Amino acid sequence: MLVNFKIFHEKTDADFENYNKLWNQNKERFIFLQTGLPLSEQIDYINIYMDSSKDILAVRFVKINELQLNKIMNDIFLGNGFLCENNKIWYPKEVWIYCP
Repeated sequence: MLVNFKIFHEKTDADFENYNKLWNQNKERFIFLQTGLPLSEQIDYINIYMDSSKDILAVRFVKINELQLNKIMNDIFLGNGFLCENNKIWYPKEVWIYCP
């Protein structure tokens, strides 16, 4: 499965405006990865908000080591996808990572 990764690194006000524009255009497609929560709560959160219109996994305000140690992100990086509660595998079309 091919997953597109987009990294938003805000350096200027124009970067911020571009990010907000893209954000608002695609907000119905997002599922947020809550990296500050334990893994079981991250999984529960994704499962609660999962529906057929959600195809972007969004991560905001994250440190690189949090991404490297996150099981969900590692599974997606490795092409394994996310195992949903109904034993189906979800592959996001895109992963958006926002680092201000």
